[in-house]
Amino acid sequence: MSADMDEVLAEVKGGKVWPLYLLWGEEFLVRKGADELVKTLVPDAAMGLNLAVLDAASPREVAQELATMPLFPGRKVVLVRDPEFLAPKKGKGDALAKARDAWKAGKRKEGARRLLALAGRAGWGVDQLDPRVPGAPTVEQWKDELNVDLAEADLAFLQEAAAFCRDERISAPEGDASALLELLQKGVPPGHALVLAATDVDSRSPLLKFAQDKGRLFERKVAARHKDLDLSEIAKEFLVPFKKKLGPGALEGLKERIGGNIRLLQSELEKLAVYSEGPTIEAQHVALLVHHAREEEFFELTEALQKRELRDALSYAEDAMGQGTHALQLLGAVASIVRSLLENHAWLEKYAGGQPPRTGRDVEARILPKLEQELKATKRKTPNAWALAFGMQAAARYERRELLNALVACADADLALKSSASGKLVIERLLWTVCTRA
Repeated sequence: MSADMDEVLAEVKGGKVWPLYLLWGEEFLVRKGADELVKTLVPDAAMGLNLAVLDAASPREVAQELATMPLFPGRKVVLVRDPEFLAPKKGKGDALAKARDAWKAGKRKEGARRLLALAGRAGWGVDQLDPRVPGAPTVEQWKDELNVDLAEADLAFLQEAAAFCRDERISAPEGDASALLELLQKGVPPGHALVLAATDVDSRSPLLKFAQDKGRLFERKVAARHKDLDLSEIAKEFLVPFKKKLGPGALEGLKERIGGNIRLLQSELEKLAVYSEGPTIEAQHVALLVHHAREEEFFELTEALQKRELRDALSYAEDAMGQGTHALQLLGAVASIVRSLLENHAWLEKYAGGQPPRTGRDVEARILPKLEQELKATKRKTPNAWALAFGMQAAARYERRELLNALVACADADLALKSSASGKLVIERLLWTVCTRA
């Protein structure tokens, strides 16, 4: 059973400290909750001395740190973010993301250890990381064993990380939680506490059961499907500091506009709380101030394709799939963007003589009068002049044959994805085809 954070914080303030606090679920909520808990456990003045933050640590290393007395008297807290030893063998989303992000950020040792821990779930060691080595796991094996879609960039990462591990003599951190579990069962030093903040947890982990029975467990999961999404409790939680509530229809409006983006939900609620003068945030406030983020969730991808920025498009796709977006969703977005570019290209040639308009006024003066007749015949709404100007400018960066080839590439990608091909590889190849000049 999940604990209530307010009750646990009250316990801590009253002097009651549990040996293990396990938070898991939606990343933003888990991080927010862990930070709040740690600040209550360890006041700011003692945080630098009595708080240990471990990344990519093994259970044995965590146990050693948890058993070590602090430099000065008082509580000691060990915080572990995204512990690999808690994750299920086949995780959700991009299981490589944490390792890759740490590597890119210059934290090569952490990235390498996270990668080794991930490979260890399938029984693979450091000698099998390099994809060039005979007998190394294939792309298909990474997918079958760990639910990991390897892209071309990942193959280079594996190669570099394997060389780094050999040069630095880095071995895989132990995944066996017995040493940590033994310490927790025997009893940690008085006032010591372990905080585990995870986005995914193996339901069979003995640490999960220990947190349920002799610690505190917080589940902050958010439904993946929009129709199952319930933001009511989360919204109330975010509005507590403002002493405000949502009026009839306001929550439904927020859900339609931002979906399950919890970080954005907090930002929008803070904006609404400041804007609304009374104690209630009304539905009309939401309609006025909150944009349709769900409809625009692929805005960055749209902008990258319009500008033919391959690097930005690949980066967006990598992040999106790392957060659980399916490759077919990205394919649908790319196809929609290409069709829009093709339509704008046709209008550009037909109504602007191939000369892209520079401003919205330019569109209103020489394009809309002719375009409106075509749209009325098909009962379509006239687009915003400035939006059309930007759309035509983007279309002008492509030749018509390139956009037609891009549509064909979308169809090929659809077939490949439905034939169980690697999602990341398919999307990577598609974006390269769209953005690269023929």
